[in-house]
Order: sequence, then structure tokens, then C-alpha cells
Amino acid sequence: MFNFLETVSSLLATVASACARVLLMAIAAMLFVQVVLRYGFSSSLPWPEEASRYLMIWVVMLAGSLLVKDEQLVRVDFFDALWPRGWLKYRNTFFRLLLVVLLALLAWKGMENAMFGMRRQSVTIGISFFWIYLSVPVGAVLMMIQMLALAIKEVLKGPASSGPSILKSEL
Repeated sequence: MFNFLETVSSLLATVASACARVLLMAIAAMLFVQVVLRYGFSSSLPWPEEASRYLMIWVVMLAGSLLVKDEQLVRVDFFDALWPRGWLKYRNTFFRLLLVVLLALLAWKGMENAMFGMRRQSVTIGISFFWIYLSVPVGAVLMMIQMLALAIKEVLKGPASSGPSILKSEL
């Protein structure tokens, strides 16, 4: 079961990373064209700035799941030495499950907002706000899955014995 969970977690992280990379390249290309048109030809397109803004929201939500998987979120660990080693995994698991509940709430409310956004359209690119707001529940569900995987890993294998980590996550 644990191997299956690790495989699913890695697969989701790979897909999220690939999507985020493609979106970042699209953002860079759109903004490059916009800058060249604006300063080179004194003319600009109306849609690249708005499109890049909405794509950046998707990049942030997708990259959030990578940060959760690699345990790169902010963490206060200077009290860890005061806890008995055996209790750390229970404390950490409790906090991870609490975060899962908060992420589930974010996904639920994010989906409500996405459904509400179906009635509105973006001004310049003309797409429904549903697709823009959908980034929040998608990102929250991806983060929730990664957080659950970490909680199960912690219960089965115990807390990681390493100290502060360097950034392992790469888009």
C-alpha cells in the first residue's frame, strides 16, 4: 500500500511539475511578445497581461503541491528537541491531518467560487472565470493528497531524522 501511495504521489508531482513548467514558458513567451510589441512597435495586444496573470495563479497552485510533497513549507521545529522522539510522529500526523481538513475546506469553497464564476467572463480573453477559479480546488486537492501521503509515511516510518532541508523541489 505504501509503495502504491508513493507512486501516486510521485506521479501527481510529475504531472503538476510538467504543467507548471509549460504554463511558465507560456507566460514568459506571452510577456516577451507583449514587451517587444509595446516598446519595439509602439503597439500592444490587449490579452497577454490578463492571461499571464491567470496562468500565474495556476502555476502557484500547482507548485504548492510540489512544496507540500517535498516538505518545503514554513515549519517551526525548534521545540522538537523538547518532545520525546516517539511522540513526534503523532504530533506531526495530527498537524498534517488538521491541514488536510483545512485544504478540504479550501477545495470545497474554491469549487463553490468556480461554480459561481461560470456566470462571468474575462474581459479580454473571453473565457469563463470557472477555469480561472478552478485552480484553487485543483491545487487544494493536490496538496491534500500530498499531505495525506506524508501523514501516512510519518505513521509508518516515523519522523524524518534530518535537520533543516534545502530546497528539493524544482519546477
